[in-house]
Amino acid sequence: MKAIGIDLGTTNSAVAAHDPHRADIAVLTNSKGERLTPSVVGMAHRDGKDQPLVGEDALNWAIRQPKETIASVKRLMGRDFADASVVQARDRMSYEIVAGPETDPRAHVMLGGRARTPAEISSVILDKLVRDASRTLGEPVTHAVITVPAYFRDAQRAATREAAEKAGLVVKKIVDEPTAAAVAFGLHKPGGARSRVLVYDLGGGTFDISVLNAVKDQEGRSQFQVLRSAGDIWLGGDDFDLAIVEHIITWMREQHHVDPAGDKAFLFHAKKAAERAKRELNDMEETYIVVPAAYRGADGVIDVEMKLTRAEFNAMIAPLVGRTMSLVQETLARYELSPDDISDVLLVGGGTLTRSVYEAVEAFFGADKVRRNINPMECVAFGAGVLAETLRGVECSDAGCAKVNDYGASACAACGRSLADGRSKGDTGLYESTPMAMGIAAIKGSQRDVFVEIIEAGSPYPLSEPRRRTFHATDSRRIRVPVYEGDSKVASENHEQGVVEFELPQEIEINRQVDVSFNYSADRIITVKISVRGTDMVLEATPNREKPRTPPPEPVEELVDSAVLREQLAFAEREADHFLKRYGPYIEPVQAMKVRRDIEQAQRAVAMGDSGEYKRLTELLLDDMYRQCGLASQFRQAELASEGAPPETVRQINEAVEYVKQAHRQGNRVQTAQQARNLVNLVAIAQSERAVPRLPDKPDYEGILRFAEETAGG
Repeated sequence: MKAIGIDLGTTNSAVAAHDPHRADIAVLTNSKGERLTPSVVGMAHRDGKDQPLVGEDALNWAIRQPKETIASVKRLMGRDFADASVVQARDRMSYEIVAGPETDPRAHVMLGGRARTPAEISSVILDKLVRDASRTLGEPVTHAVITVPAYFRDAQRAATREAAEKAGLVVKKIVDEPTAAAVAFGLHKPGGARSRVLVYDLGGGTFDISVLNAVKDQEGRSQFQVLRSAGDIWLGGDDFDLAIVEHIITWMREQHHVDPAGDKAFLFHAKKAAERAKRELNDMEETYIVVPAAYRGADGVIDVEMKLTRAEFNAMIAPLVGRTMSLVQETLARYELSPDDISDVLLVGGGTLTRSVYEAVEAFFGADKVRRNINPMECVAFGAGVLAETLRGVECSDAGCAKVNDYGASACAACGRSLADGRSKGDTGLYESTPMAMGIAAIKGSQRDVFVEIIEAGSPYPLSEPRRRTFHATDSRRIRVPVYEGDSKVASENHEQGVVEFELPQEIEINRQVDVSFNYSADRIITVKISVRGTDMVLEATPNREKPRTPPPEPVEELVDSAVLREQLAFAEREADHFLKRYGPYIEPVQAMKVRRDIEQAQRAVAMGDSGEYKRLTELLLDDMYRQCGLASQFRQAELASEGAPPETVRQINEAVEYVKQAHRQGNRVQTAQQARNLVNLVAIAQSERAVPRLPDKPDYEGILRFAEETAGG
């Protein structure tokens, strides 16, 4: 078994391993004699066959066939086609990004006449890296430690593992890039050394920050504890290049009155020129960007010949550099650290070679703390190579067993226990933590789209025990648990990792409490366990990512915090009482009597703890207010439609409400009906302009409750 460390980068990839000829860890050269391999894949068609091209060969092919060359595919790993970042990439990339099959929501790329997943493209790069490493080392490579951005989500890590498996590799560990860089930095520290390290990792496509405690004992064993991670998965050196590309496009518009923004070939050549200009401006005050025959327009071929100064470039990227430093400050603040608490700052990734970047870091921390003894383009691979050599296996988490098992095993060879929560064992100790929280979408209070955390951000993994929350499922036998990862309190603003679904058997009644527990493996693979209180029904699964793009037609029930349904009913009861007091003159006596009776039922249910009635009575009260009380219901709907609407729309609705009230006070039933119809039309227009709940058949009660809570007392 030979193991290597792989930095699978956005722009370039590198491999490191223990080299028996040097008796040390070394970054290996590829078939071209280079230590960096461009993360680019092309497809040539020769002699009737498709021939994949990787690295420098693919870059050369891209000059002729930019649409048949895939670069920066790491940005697409594990992302759905509808992801905002994918939408942005479709405009930026020279190749075609397409939707997958109906049952697969992931983004695909077109290469060689067919759609392929980003994991499939990455596997081609990995295959090339493995073949080159095997040739250099003189023995077959079978295992690997692969690095990913610290802020890579669960789905992106899973896609990386999928790519490795397609390339025939056994993954010893998926490790965060900043952690690997810290391992490389700490390798030659003296015994007993302690440091608190901040890793500033600005690669081609992602930006990561990690704060770690690093300790080396007297025996030379290094231990790393990750305290906090943060980052931006759409911010990197590529964005510096693209800022220059936008500058070139503006120049073309102004100088030649053409717009090449939609020309894929032009964009490819402009980006290559931008990369050269960026590097040159580190040492020169100005440079010239020259792209012969860059664009073919109606008036013929146009060359790009323009000057770019360092000052102009710094101004272009100042907002991007500012974003990185803002994230640094936020990360320190979350852990209540100041720059004085950091002993060492590591600059990692090609983006840190840009002058304004390293000057900003030095200005914030002090130049004496910034370490330059490791090549920023190679240190991640070097650290991965150290881990590939020093990690021996997976230790069984049973304290009475503790056997170290081979990588790739799913169960302990000695006791049979699952190795899902086993920790990697070796001379280098890693204690990692999650950068983002993991939880589910649920109903809470008056809000529907709430992110309920189950595993908090900053939790160490693998977890020693699963984290559990209790929810309440009502009115359906089909339970749907959408799993999300992120920092927002709004579930839909986070990243859906997949769905776990199950059916309640007929013998189990509905309205049951449901326990949901999450656990993380050593490779941050999430396992969801669902158990139904009072039964022996237990479901354990990983979230299903192969979900259809549209919701299933059959009804499904979301999970609701158990105590929340009661709060929801109590709120609806208070709103109904306020509704009667405010709109009483416009409610028929029979209707008012029904509302009072429903309020009394709600009060009894809350007092007696009759949870089976909470949701039904909540919807009944909302139906009373928004549908059953004639003019009063129309006035309440008008309030809902006015919330956040343009000022002119609000003015028209308020004016229409007053006309209805005036006609009603005058006892003119015909005029009242006419003005009421006008109000209904205005409300419908406002609803069509904005995403507010409509009330044609069955109201969106959760949306109405959310609005009612925000405007309570109005």
